Amino acid sequence: MAVMGPPEAAARGRTVTWLNLQQASRVLQARLEALLEAEAGLSWPEFELLFRLRIAGERALQMAEIANQLLASPSGITRLADRLIAKGLIGRHVPDDNRRVVQITLTELGARRLESADRTFHDFLERSFTGALTGEEVEVLRSMLRKLLQHSGAWASERCDPALAG
Repeated sequence: MAVMGPPEAAARGRTVTWLNLQQASRVLQARLEALLEAEAGLSWPEFELLFRLRIAGERALQMAEIANQLLASPSGITRLADRLIAKGLIGRHVPDDNRRVVQITLTELGARRLESADRTFHDFLERSFTGALTGEEVEVLRSMLRKLLQHSGAWASERCDPALAG
């Protein structure tokens, strides 16, 4: 077996780090999804859309704006919104002055469901981060992720660092 030199070892280290980042993301996401579904009856995309609407406050969000924030296709957001409308969690509005725009808002029922789901989400974060990482490590991780997003041209404050509500 050949001994790896510094360049090969560095490449292997980057590869393993990338694999571990992907694995951690998938494992944590799957656990969070299962909890949100079991305790609040919401998928992660449904929770995130409701969360984004709460951040917006009284301002209705346009479907295209939501697609951008959730890194999703407009057709995917339309299907997601249709499910949430059917559950009574959001409302849809088409302004009279621009019939091409579709806006959505959080309903009272949606706000209550989000409040319940929020507890599940924050309990999960507490267990996942505080149980494994110090506060300083969480800050370092956040900084590194921001650096990666900025380097790839994918950082957008309104999507990546939204004002936290509630």
